[in-house]
Amino acid sequence: MKRKDFEWMDMGHEDFLEELLAAISQSTTQDVLLEEMGAEVYNNAITFSQLAILLDKLSYELTLDEKRTLQKNEHILAKGYLKKRLPQEVKLLKLGIHNNPNLITRKDLGIIDDMLIWLEELLSHILHQTTLPDITQKIEPFIEYINQKAGIYFDDEDVKNNFLTTNKELYHSASLALEFYNREEYFYFVLIYIEMIALFLKMVTLLGSMFVEDILLSIYVDPTTLLPNRFQLLKDVKTLNNLVILIINIKGFSKINLLHGYETGDLLLKKVAAFLKLQESVKNYRIYGDEFAILTHSEAEAEAIFKQLNRAISMKIADVDYHIYFYGAYDSFKKLSLEACELALVNSHKKDLINTDEIQTLVEKYRHELTMVQKLKEVMISDTIIPYYQPIYGCGNFNRVIKYEVLMRVEYKKQILEPKDFLSALLGAPFYTEFTKTILYKSFETFKDNECNFSINLTTTDIKDKGVKLFLETLIAKYPETSKRLTIEILETEALSEFELINNFINYFKKCGIKFALDDFGSGYSNFAQIAKLNIDFIKIDASIIKDIAHDTKMQKLLEAILSFAKSMEIETIAEYVHNKETFEYLDGKVSMMQGYYIGKPQPILLSKNNPFV
Repeated sequence: MKRKDFEWMDMGHEDFLEELLAAISQSTTQDVLLEEMGAEVYNNAITFSQLAILLDKLSYELTLDEKRTLQKNEHILAKGYLKKRLPQEVKLLKLGIHNNPNLITRKDLGIIDDMLIWLEELLSHILHQTTLPDITQKIEPFIEYINQKAGIYFDDEDVKNNFLTTNKELYHSASLALEFYNREEYFYFVLIYIEMIALFLKMVTLLGSMFVEDILLSIYVDPTTLLPNRFQLLKDVKTLNNLVILIINIKGFSKINLLHGYETGDLLLKKVAAFLKLQESVKNYRIYGDEFAILTHSEAEAEAIFKQLNRAISMKIADVDYHIYFYGAYDSFKKLSLEACELALVNSHKKDLINTDEIQTLVEKYRHELTMVQKLKEVMISDTIIPYYQPIYGCGNFNRVIKYEVLMRVEYKKQILEPKDFLSALLGAPFYTEFTKTILYKSFETFKDNECNFSINLTTTDIKDKGVKLFLETLIAKYPETSKRLTIEILETEALSEFELINNFINYFKKCGIKFALDDFGSGYSNFAQIAKLNIDFIKIDASIIKDIAHDTKMQKLLEAILSFAKSMEIETIAEYVHNKETFEYLDGKVSMMQGYYIGKPQPILLSKNNPFV
């Protein structure tokens, strides 16, 4: 098992749990060590029922012999747990009952004290081999006590039956627990004992006219909506087949909680749960927060429930009627389908409903990126980050290549990977800026003895990173003349979304002689007013405008507007995606520079003097 397999326990004792899992699955582990670990389970306040779930998960990974070893060692572990827990059990129960008048009234403490005495005698028998109390002798007095109780609450037959049934279950659990203890099956004893204590506490709470969920069973029930929870769903995925899972989230739920309080949020969750219970779905769950899961028979049924849901839920909040909307995703119900749907929702940008095909595409994308991140780490260690140089042609007075854009390639197992293969994974990797630093360094090394200008792309992540800024300052100090020939390219969309950050960065490094270009101009929202405030030197016109420029009259007019704007701001223009002679000839004389495959593809070396464009 991996650490992530028990992160859900959220106990902060991961190291101990790892040691426990390793020890309990080994036949060579000594009994004394297992008992000590059982005591530590109690000392660390690790809930035994959660530990049982964890060990159950572990058993899925074991062979038949290993499972037998696990079963034997579980009982020894539980024995150590009992030695630590049982001696102070009754004392703690008494403190909880007698010191909390809200839990039980003084008038009713008599019957509770009788139950405590019985429980104390039971534990004394287990710990000190004293006389075993008659378990059945407490049933009849309690029945008589309940029948004598009167009032609105106790006049309800269902309430009385609940009391009496719970009483029988309590003493039945005690009998069953003793059977397991006498057979030295301590692990099973603990599980039944926990149920017995939970029933005991339920009795106490019922006597105070308050209901609580059974501790053992509540592991699988959401207390707010009373729907099954995520743990129940994870159990059901092993037994329910040929179904579709629909995951839904409430749009704007966090805002409702923030503005109107958690009580209002809980009321909304209950409304959603009530609606789901009326549907013909197979089963409904509340996963956490505002997330629900619905099991349906088909994709069509999932879509229909989602559609109805978006029309059905409304509530009055602060005297205003609100209609509640949802977004969701559905997939075939199988192992990891819940996680796949949640991944889709996180990356959906609140799209209404994402279907199975879209989810699988997204999962494959993330699987590729996860694998690619590992490859990129190897690339970083082996330093196979390679700069490629794409020539930029200067029009007008130059009529030759005057500049190169430095582009990143990586070599992995003798194969050159292009950005489309690795860039999305790299951007999310924690070591991304190390790649940027490498390209910066290798670019300066290439152009320090070459009079040609060069440009490098930086992202918002690079610009925010103090390490990249410091590294660039170091290169500028070492190669001051080379830095004056550097242009930093920043995407238009990033420049406008992080305007203040980018503008400060530009103004800081402009003092060092570095120039700046706005890349992919025209691909975003092209806010001329904002761009005019940026102290940039170049605009790189996006390929979407250039690719059909020789024939597309609309794009020609758009180009004229961009050129007019650039000229008025004294900004030079660079046309990207110049892919053929026709495009080259149309743009020649209109833009300041051109870049594209017609002039030259990215290569690991600079163009030779024999190239017609040099």
